[in-house]
Amino acid sequence: MEVQLKQGFEHHSPLVKKLCLKQLHRAANDRRNLKIIGEVGIMKHAILLLGDEDSSVVKECNKILVTLASYDEGVIILYSDQGVKLLKEVMSRSETIRYRVFDVIVDSILISDQAFEFANGAGFIPKILEDLESTDVLLQLTALENVARLSDSPTAYTQLKNLGIFKGVGAWLVSRESAQNTNASYTVPSVIKLFAKLSQKHNVDMKQFCDECPEYLPAVCSLMESNDISIKFACVDVLTLLNARVDGKQVVLSAPCAARAVQILSNLASRGVDDIKDRALVALAHIFSSPEVYIPDFETKTEAWFKQCHPALVKDTLQLLSLPSPPRQCAASSLLSNLAVHKYGIEAITQVPGWCERLVDRRYCMDPKLRVSVSL
Repeated sequence: MEVQLKQGFEHHSPLVKKLCLKQLHRAANDRRNLKIIGEVGIMKHAILLLGDEDSSVVKECNKILVTLASYDEGVIILYSDQGVKLLKEVMSRSETIRYRVFDVIVDSILISDQAFEFANGAGFIPKILEDLESTDVLLQLTALENVARLSDSPTAYTQLKNLGIFKGVGAWLVSRESAQNTNASYTVPSVIKLFAKLSQKHNVDMKQFCDECPEYLPAVCSLMESNDISIKFACVDVLTLLNARVDGKQVVLSAPCAARAVQILSNLASRGVDDIKDRALVALAHIFSSPEVYIPDFETKTEAWFKQCHPALVKDTLQLLSLPSPPRQCAASSLLSNLAVHKYGIEAITQVPGWCERLVDRRYCMDPKLRVSVSL
């Protein structure tokens, strides 16, 4: 069988290679065949074909190797001395093939807790992390993507955290958002989103998270001033995520930099355009939403922030309720509804000329207007 498969794997036609790989994949799905696949060297061909020019052949190879990793015996076979040697041999051919191998490694870790230990012991995890400091933006972005994917595994997340990967994030961000760093517009949004995802995915206590990474929130607030729209988008999304949770609200309330961030958000919500306007409205809606539990100084702090907002914020937001854009109507009604439960919010809404007529006008967008009316 090995001879026939070898002939198929070495055939010049990708169709023949795929046929052989599919048959091997079927065999790998049966636990009883794992020993045979590992011992007779069939796995060798599946690994080496990760370097094939045909992407469909590479895809089939990935399926086989990840299927192997779904069994304890398969993980041992994949990360055996022979398996590691072959993986390192094929990944040395080019950067493209290198990241194909990384894909297999990350996929195996996501389905097997012990795969991380094997991969780390074989030196693959340090190689992935090395690229975080690369000057090549594509390598950096790919490394960030791999770290984000790895963090989906609780075991990998804990190990990466122990390695100190998630510390000093703010300093990392600030050092890259500079006039000399032309890659900032690509890498900074990815980093900001990565750490926002980590806090959300693993239900991390946000106070503890920001205590461990004290530069993170100030860096996010500072980057709100960036002229790069992609960086601004990422920062707005992070503030939305933080204020959607009680512990996140507590962190934001205690941050001196938050006042300026809210002021910028109000400017974007009032005078921004397209998606950034909608996202700013949603972020402000979360910021002014009443927390589920009592937070000291919440009312005082948010009132002070509101007084620094764009003077036309409430008027402009009321006008959005009548525009034929459901996402914008929803964002506007959320902000107004959350403002309407505060004394300062009610005063601001009712001081807008024609506010009542706008809310009772039933010709357009009745549901958003009804939500604001109910809150009032």
